[in-house]
Amino acid sequence: MGIETIKELSWFTTIWKSSRKPTILEPKKPLIGIMSFEVSRLMAKIANLWQFLSDKQMTRLQDQLSNSTGTQKLVSDDHNYLMELAILEILDNIKCVAQAVARLGKKSTDPIYHNLDHIFDNPLEIDVNWCGWEYKLKKMEKQVKKMKRFAAVTSQLYEEFEVLYELENGLQRKQENNTDPTKLHEFEKKVMWQREEVAGLREMSVWVRPYDYILRLLVRSLFTIVNRVKGVFGIRQISSARISRGGSDIRKGSCFARSNSISALVSVYPFERDIKRSASNLGDKAIKSRNSGHIKSLKTGHILFDSKKRLLHDQKPTLGDAGLSLHYANVIIFIERLAISPHFICPEARGDLYQMLTTRIKNSFRVKIRNEGFKVYSRDVAHEWSSLMQKTLDWLAPLAHNMIEWHSERNFEKQRMGLGGNVLLVNTLHYADQVKCEDAITELVMGLHYVSRFGREINDKAFLGSACGMECEDYSVHKCKIGSIGLYD
Repeated sequence: MGIETIKELSWFTTIWKSSRKPTILEPKKPLIGIMSFEVSRLMAKIANLWQFLSDKQMTRLQDQLSNSTGTQKLVSDDHNYLMELAILEILDNIKCVAQAVARLGKKSTDPIYHNLDHIFDNPLEIDVNWCGWEYKLKKMEKQVKKMKRFAAVTSQLYEEFEVLYELENGLQRKQENNTDPTKLHEFEKKVMWQREEVAGLREMSVWVRPYDYILRLLVRSLFTIVNRVKGVFGIRQISSARISRGGSDIRKGSCFARSNSISALVSVYPFERDIKRSASNLGDKAIKSRNSGHIKSLKTGHILFDSKKRLLHDQKPTLGDAGLSLHYANVIIFIERLAISPHFICPEARGDLYQMLTTRIKNSFRVKIRNEGFKVYSRDVAHEWSSLMQKTLDWLAPLAHNMIEWHSERNFEKQRMGLGGNVLLVNTLHYADQVKCEDAITELVMGLHYVSRFGREINDKAFLGSACGMECEDYSVHKCKIGSIGLYD
């Protein structure tokens, strides 16, 4: 059910405007209202970003990149390079949230929030003038818990709205069909209970919170997260000049301490300023940037892009570049499932796999089969290919599963409430070398070919041997040789 449909409910306007706590909520101030669904999604993303930057998660990321054979084989064995890819994605995620917050700021009654568009264009260039906007550690932890509660309640509110929508439609149909008065009355009570449930959840959600209060919470949380990024990665300040010279601090190994405490993060900005003065600076600087023709904005807005382009300049074509990362992830996982019982692969499954393969892999597979010649099938050959296939899957399959999870976390239904986000692209097939990955998949298909064909030939021999003796067994061996030209003959 869309939000537009919710607005059409007959009782909706009354609930929207009313409040059970008028003295506390200061009704003169604009409330979040229908924007609560978008706001709660942003809150969930901010909470997830903060938790991802915890010491525990950063240590886990370091270990993953150091111990992932697949990443080292297909992406790079340079740990600092991999960490740069990680931080660039984290900063991109921050920018996406900041852009959404900036759009909300346009609707604020406080002009301070009208000029947030370019503040987070390059988060690493935010300087000490913004000190006073970030939260301290304990305060931020409390705010994250609050935002998670808001997000959870609003998600439940959305679901209850959908239930109420169906009940309202059902009630209307019963009224039009002249339903029995007793049953109609019971259904009306059910609708009324659901309305009360929705109203109660609305009071617990961000729906009835002041617009500027929530906006301030989001903005300050973003500044705190930026500071946390600098603390975790050991980055004090990065200027566009240093990045353009190719001497960015984030390429130095010292930038990637295994974990830094939040106290170290706060010490980057050791002095406090009056929050209102900082707020004025924020608005004034943004306005000056706009009045000066966006010179600084245009400059900083491309820093991350230029940095990423520089990082990937010398890299060979990746699966992300080719738009094949998700497709190949599905191919690898399908092969992984078939490899569990390769002797019993049905023709339909073989056909499905063949249709999933790209032209290059199909051609590569045919060439390799021809180069193998007419090998005699045996248990040794099958065991050799089975072992090789399993070793390849051991390092390749985790990247494929991470790729599926990354896309799943960002699908529309989960984006609606801002769920998920613990997998980075550097841990997936996105940055994988296209040629190397396709060669690995070809080897997997080869392994399936030999192992599945060996199983079928053994079964054929057993059947023919019981029916016609040694003559048929000789025929079976001949059939085995001429049939070894491909898995899909």
